[in-house]
Amino acid sequence: MTRRVRKPGGLPRLFVAAVLITATLAGCTQKPALPRAVDTVDAFIRAVNAQNVQAVVATFASRDRRSWPAVRLRRLIGRSSFQGEIARFRMARTGSVPQAPDDQLRATKSPAITHAPYQITYWSRAAQRRVTLKGRLSVLFQGGRWSVGWSKSVLWPGVGAAVGWKVAYRWPRRASILDRQGRRLAVGSGSSRRYPFHASAGTTLGHIGALAKKDVQGEPGPGYVAGDLVGASGLEQGLESTLAGTPDSKLQIVGRHGRVLRTVGGKKGHPGHSVKTTLDMKVQAAAEAGYGTATGGAVVIDPRTGDLLAAVSSSPFDPNNYVGAAGVQPFNRALSGLYPPGSSMKVVTASAALDTGAVTPTTQLSGPKEFRGVRNFESESFRSLSFAQATEFSVNTAFAQVALKLGAGRLHHYADLFGFNRAPGLPLGAATSSFPMPQDESDLMWGAVGQAQDLASPLEMASVAATIANHGKRMDPRITLGTAPRGRQVVSRKTASEMTQLMELVVRGGTGTAANIPGVTVAGKTGTAEVDVNGVIKDHAWFVCFAPAQDPKVAVSVVVEYGGVGGKVAAPLARNILERVLPLVP
Repeated sequence: MTRRVRKPGGLPRLFVAAVLITATLAGCTQKPALPRAVDTVDAFIRAVNAQNVQAVVATFASRDRRSWPAVRLRRLIGRSSFQGEIARFRMARTGSVPQAPDDQLRATKSPAITHAPYQITYWSRAAQRRVTLKGRLSVLFQGGRWSVGWSKSVLWPGVGAAVGWKVAYRWPRRASILDRQGRRLAVGSGSSRRYPFHASAGTTLGHIGALAKKDVQGEPGPGYVAGDLVGASGLEQGLESTLAGTPDSKLQIVGRHGRVLRTVGGKKGHPGHSVKTTLDMKVQAAAEAGYGTATGGAVVIDPRTGDLLAAVSSSPFDPNNYVGAAGVQPFNRALSGLYPPGSSMKVVTASAALDTGAVTPTTQLSGPKEFRGVRNFESESFRSLSFAQATEFSVNTAFAQVALKLGAGRLHHYADLFGFNRAPGLPLGAATSSFPMPQDESDLMWGAVGQAQDLASPLEMASVAATIANHGKRMDPRITLGTAPRGRQVVSRKTASEMTQLMELVVRGGTGTAANIPGVTVAGKTGTAEVDVNGVIKDHAWFVCFAPAQDPKVAVSVVVEYGGVGGKVAAPLARNILERVLPLVP
């Protein structure tokens, strides 16, 4: 009989094989681990912070994905951010996410649910400090996957029935507009806004009007709602942020129908600041009286500072009659009107020619009635005359010859220096005068005498005269005090002195004698600008000047629409303005 010998500590081979087979079978039937709820929560939070709405929606349960597609969710977040002035927000998980054992989840027939603690922090322009809200996310297990249970309230945890934001504003009293002497030009708030000087400088001051719904998301800025009374034209509009200040704000969470559920933050506003302008209402009234009932505009400037002392625009506008009015935009001819400057442009051309040495006052020229297509308007033909005489009698054909000597590039450069082709830089509507680069000889010659494509505002032409009056230094036009005047030398003092003498000749015995004032030396230049009106040629009448010529206090420009010859129509109006204004200016 044979005995099976077992080694010490060993097992029978058949027994070991059976154990190995059993273990292998058990391993083959073990089920894989189920997804973790925390991974779904973290994926949801990452997607929210990245504002990847497609990825956010991917974490939703199928029912929520159908009712909250990406486009709807994106709209909700965008609308909520706008309503709360939300600059940014960030979500974070604040604790662990409990999860039942896998066997229990598999055995449960109804959806399993767990919760993830989280917080969402908002940074809003309407709140001084960031706002943090805390809550719990519902996370459901069904069909072998975890999904986030979504509702609007996820954005506002801890506030039941929340559906959005609201910012409540409270505006301070609107500040006043003052003239340079401290006289109140605009006072009061809202519908009580008043303009004590009525139509005087009305188009310059502007008015306050109702903010249209379509403009709420644009200018003038945050804090405004449709129907608010805001600056709608003129200085009221240009100085809106300064005059209105900033409102107190309260950041609120709201439920349906805008019901306030909780105030979570706020910010203290700042009152507006009164603005002292460069306008002098005594000078303004005097200029308006001097201009009379003509159609057009006039500007009075202090040449030493560039300060706008008065701006006269026909068609009087009393802002008191338009408080709260919508769709009203008064036209300020003095600042925004653009007209061919005619021969008043010769101040620029002559200055450029003298400054570059293209001519001297004694340079001899001819002045035929017609020269290469250029015609004389206000003068007859001259067989021979000096450049000084060509300026005195405004001889177009002589200036055409000077323009050819000067050249397009240099003339365009000096026009730029005198303020053409760039915005005036005032806090209200003011047009940009233009002197395009001449394209050919005809453009150059006609542009030199203020025709071709030249366009200028009364403000620009007053600045041209003021530059000569200020020894060739152009001061930037200014309408608000509080900042230092800025300027740039445009032509030499010698050129400015020569131009002053030539402009004195214009008034003493040339085309501008109607601007003569006994006892006051006036330096000026006439302009008659041809325009085609439905096939009929009409003339805008211009006159630009400064006085007293040797110690200028003011520079003035006048334009009369379709008025006729500058020396006959505009020059007398300029004289009227000077006579009234000079005694008022120190």
